[in-house]
Amino acid sequence: MLSVNERTRACRELMDDVTGYIVGYWEDAAEGHPYHAIHHPGRTARDMASGYMTERYRDWLECMREEDPAKFERYAALGKRDDPVESAMDACDRMFDRIWPRTSDDDPNR
Repeated sequence: MLSVNERTRACRELMDDVTGYIVGYWEDAAEGHPYHAIHHPGRTARDMASGYMTERYRDWLECMREEDPAKFERYAALGKRDDPVESAMDACDRMFDRIWPRTSDDDPNR
């Protein structure tokens, strides 16, 4: 279990990393990758950015587990799953939802 200070630090680190995935999504879209929601009927930009992150973060977290085990353990401690990688993924998903919350205007069919 993380202390209050450790939890605060881990949340800030995770927020920075998840924000990096969101920025990476937009950078790749700007470089011509077909990541814009207009190319994916029924999906919003938020959906696309979330999918972009989800496709990449398992490998990233597994590498982190080897290269920076202390940071990985902090991220896993923020999640709510039994398996450490799944728990870290849960923490990433929940942080994404806090950074870019779904709103009632998230209707891709408008």
